[in-house]
Amino acid sequence: MSDPPSNTSGPKLLPYFLILFGMSAGLSSVITLGAEFKQELGFSNFEIGLTIFSGFASSFIALITLSPQADRGHSPILLKSGLITGIVALLFLAIGDSLWYFIVGRSLFGFALGAISPAAKRTVIVSDSKEIGKNLGKLGAYDAAGWVLGPAIAAALNAINDFRTPFWGMAIALTFFIPTALKAKPDQAERDLEKKRPSDLFRIRRFNGAALILVAYFVFIGAFESVWVLEMDSRGASNWQIGIAITCAALPIPLLSVKGGVLAQRFGARRWAVGTLAIITVFVCTFGLVEGLLALIFLTIIASSFEGLGLPSGPMLVSVSVPEERQAAAQGLAASLQVAAGALATIMAAAIYETTNDTVAWAVTASVMAVLLVFGWVLTKPPDGKPIKPDVTFDLKRRLFE
Repeated sequence: MSDPPSNTSGPKLLPYFLILFGMSAGLSSVITLGAEFKQELGFSNFEIGLTIFSGFASSFIALITLSPQADRGHSPILLKSGLITGIVALLFLAIGDSLWYFIVGRSLFGFALGAISPAAKRTVIVSDSKEIGKNLGKLGAYDAAGWVLGPAIAAALNAINDFRTPFWGMAIALTFFIPTALKAKPDQAERDLEKKRPSDLFRIRRFNGAALILVAYFVFIGAFESVWVLEMDSRGASNWQIGIAITCAALPIPLLSVKGGVLAQRFGARRWAVGTLAIITVFVCTFGLVEGLLALIFLTIIASSFEGLGLPSGPMLVSVSVPEERQAAAQGLAASLQVAAGALATIMAAAIYETTNDTVAWAVTASVMAVLLVFGWVLTKPPDGKPIKPDVTFDLKRRLFE
């Protein structure tokens, strides 16, 4: 098993936190307006799913091709270029009047996030290995906070004028993060001087298991993007109600993410990740069994509470499974698998939802999640198979795989 990162004299983390926050707010505002695209532009459910898929696909490409660059000292460059690309993407969405504009806009935004995310995670991970859970929890909290505020901002701007106003507003807002991005500095941890291929990481069994656990989560995310908002619309929710509902549903994630990271490091990221996702899987099954808006929102809020608690544990498992100089490549490869799974789940869930109903779509989603969690649990099993008591002091890397 690889040693966890040990560098403690890393760069300031705030620029990475803030940029990820801004980009997440931009993406969540786009998702919130999915029903508006249907009403104002006449997009079908499949066409909306196609725009979402394009974002996943471009993010997948960026994660695979650009994440190794962060391991070679280029994290600040990825942060700055990703931010600029995100602004351009929002401008495409603001002026778009046909499907291809929205495909290009979502593609550019997905590519931007794919460049930023692994760079931010590597910098956070190598900054202090003793606080890996807390720091990843903070990163997750900023990320989720963007998701919380984005829908509310989008709904408010949409109510003031029209559905294009949120894109203009978000693009302008992101320009204010440019000075912050310019302050980003490279970390001082070990670098991938040999320029190894990301595919080499598949030789590590525990990395494969950690990746499957993360994939299970993004199967849910993909289905959520393509089904949840449209189902809210079909149940009679207006656009502002959808925005407020997403904000309320996502609120527990930033509030609980830091605590979740601390608990995952204390009790074991492996059991924490699988345990929280197993509970989420159960709630996913119930989404299609209840009627009305309030019941669906209530169940989603409970599920998101466990999302917040479990959010940092997956990246923690990925981190400890690889050497320090491969952190960004590992996070990028794992995230690319997440994105691929999310894209596939988006298309499949949209197709199932359009041909059947939300009950079937959520049941299939939960079943796939359960299978992935079982395989992830097996592959991340510690070599000796012996349980460790929480009050016994021992090496951090062993704790994370418990």
